[in-house]
Amino acid sequence: MSAKPPPSLASLRAFAAAGRLQSLRDAARELRVTASAVSHHVRTVEEWLNTPLFLRSARQVRLTEAGRQLSDRLNRAFTELNQALEEAKGETGPSVIRVSALPLFTSAYLIPRLARFEAQFPGVSIQIETSHRVVDFDSEVVDVAIRNTGRPTPGLMAYKLMDLRTVPLCTPALAAELRSPEDLERATLIHIASRPHGWTEWLKAQGLRGVEGRASVRVDTLPAALDLAAHGRGVALGMTPVVWDSPQMERLIVPFPSVPVSAGAYFLVHRRQDRTHETIQAFVRWLRREVRADAARPARQAADS
Repeated sequence: MSAKPPPSLASLRAFAAAGRLQSLRDAARELRVTASAVSHHVRTVEEWLNTPLFLRSARQVRLTEAGRQLSDRLNRAFTELNQALEEAKGETGPSVIRVSALPLFTSAYLIPRLARFEAQFPGVSIQIETSHRVVDFDSEVVDVAIRNTGRPTPGLMAYKLMDLRTVPLCTPALAAELRSPEDLERATLIHIASRPHGWTEWLKAQGLRGVEGRASVRVDTLPAALDLAAHGRGVALGMTPVVWDSPQMERLIVPFPSVPVSAGAYFLVHRRQDRTHETIQAFVRWLRREVRADAARPARQAADS
C-alpha cells in the first residue's frame, strides 16, 4: 500500500462518475468541472493504487476489471452517503426527488404537470435527468426512474403507468398526399436511434414488407423526430397516449387509420427500501393519479383506433 495519503474525496467522486458514465466528458458535465480536471482526478487515483482503472483510446475510455470493481463500490458508497445526508437533513431543508425519465415523457407529460405537484408539495424539489439507458439503482443517485419497457427489472418496485401504441404523424399538408400505409413508399420516414426497428415493425403489422420510404432521416430522440415531422420533413412514429400532450402536436395529425401496434408501456420504478420513503411515495401517488385522470379524457385524434 502506498505511503502517500489516499486520494481526496473529490478525486474518488470524479472517478466514480467517470466509471458509472463510461465517459470523462459526461462526468465533467455532471460534476460541473472540466474534462481535464476529471482526467487529473482519475490519474491521481490510478497513481495511488499503482494500477490502471481505464483502458484509453482516441475516442473513449473503458474500465479495467479493477476499475469496474472500484467504480461499483464507490458509486454504492456515494449513493448511501447522499441518502444518509438527505435523511439526516430531516425537516431542516427541502426534500429532493431525483427522477430519471425518457425525453418524450419528460417534455410532453412530466414537465407540463410539475406545477400541480409543486402546488401540492411546496417543500419538495424535483431534479430531472433525461436518459434512455437503464438506471442502475445500486450505483446511481436516482430515486425514481420512468422507462418504456415490456417488463421492469426484477427486484424493484414497479408500477405500470400506461400502455403505448405507435402511430404515424405528419403535417396536414403531407397528410393530404397519404391515403393509406402503402403511400409511405413516397414519403420520408423519420427513424429514431433508440427504436431502430420501429418502422419495420409498424409496417409489418400493417401487412407491408419492403416499404422503405422515398428517403429516411435518423435522429436520437422521439422529441427530435416530432420536431422534424412538425417542420414537414417527413413522417414520424409517435407513441399514444403520451404524444398527444407534446407541443409539436399543434402542427401534426394522424394521416390515415392503421392497425394498432404495441410500443411497450411506461413503468415507474424505485428501490424496494423506498416503499416507506414519504417524499418518494408522495411523488409516486401523485403521478399515478395524474395518469388515471388522463385515462378518463376523451381520445384525441384517434385515427388508429
